Amino acid sequence: MTDDATRSVDLRQHAEEIAQAGARAPSHHNAQPWAFRVLPGAVEVHADRSRRLPVADPEDRQLFVGVGAAVYGVRLALAVLGLRPVVRLARDDARPDLAATVMASGQADPARAAEWSHDADSAADSAADSAADSAEARRHRELGRRQTVRGPFTDEPLPSSLQAELASEVDEEGAALYWAVAEESRRGLAALIAAADREQRADLDLRAELVRSVGPAAVRRRAGIPLDSLGRAAAPTGTEVGFAMRDFSAGDPDLGAPTHRAEADPGIAVLHTKTDERPDWLRGGQAMHRLLLAASAAGYQASFLNQPLEVPRLRDELRRALGLSGHPQVVLRLGRPRDPLPPPTPRLPVSDVLTIAD
Repeated sequence: MTDDATRSVDLRQHAEEIAQAGARAPSHHNAQPWAFRVLPGAVEVHADRSRRLPVADPEDRQLFVGVGAAVYGVRLALAVLGLRPVVRLARDDARPDLAATVMASGQADPARAAEWSHDADSAADSAADSAADSAEARRHRELGRRQTVRGPFTDEPLPSSLQAELASEVDEEGAALYWAVAEESRRGLAALIAAADREQRADLDLRAELVRSVGPAAVRRRAGIPLDSLGRAAAPTGTEVGFAMRDFSAGDPDLGAPTHRAEADPGIAVLHTKTDERPDWLRGGQAMHRLLLAASAAGYQASFLNQPLEVPRLRDELRRALGLSGHPQVVLRLGRPRDPLPPPTPRLPVSDVLTIAD
């Protein structure tokens, strides 16, 4: 590419699109605990602790996993501009909520930059199409398509080739993926999920926090989980292993979700990191989002089975039971949705999460 074909890009000119890409990340109960500050040549990603869930996540581990996922969305936004995103994870006592800075390295292809519009969906498609269908472009297209699907999947097993591909995606981010394939490991994991679910349903403070994250009141705040996104699979009745989906109703019949016949063989994976500090949570979030977008591009979606990771003794037991070399950060259930996808979960207005530097 010649010098005439490249130019420097002021990221502030694309601030809304960058923030929208970051804000499409998944987060714990769709709390959206992030904020973006766009500078001429970099994007700061901050944690918004006003959106933390202190009962379920007292150490903010899951909060920073979600922030890490937002960092990955910012990376994709810069990549489709023709830039090379370089991430520096931050730990500055003077700015404790600054999680990462994503710097724009290199020059941008103006043909790509010109494709951006202020409509997030058309921006995703046009920018990605102009990027020669690179891996980043394919993942960027999925930002508005990936969804958490709590309803049933088809009985089609997850292809081993896809399992290998997703493990490779996670490995590229400095994390690792454990596939629960053997019946013994699946039964053990299912038992831990069920035990955590029972314990959490008996916790009145946790139930109250959960209810605040679900239903019309939460949606009016442009966060949380709508009722029509709560579909959950029933436990199977035969010899199949049943994985307990989180009960968001907390005993409230108005929040109850219909049950369905469970899929026969969902893909179950545990994403883990070598150590268990804030940088690991941020790396784990980037790896999780990359995996979810790659799965979505292949026609598969996921939901979360993180209940045992929210109970410290069960998180330790899960690690020992599966023989993990690292620390579990996310438990995923993956498959091809049986029903039409639910409407997308709400997102905060971009003005609420974006600051543009002078």
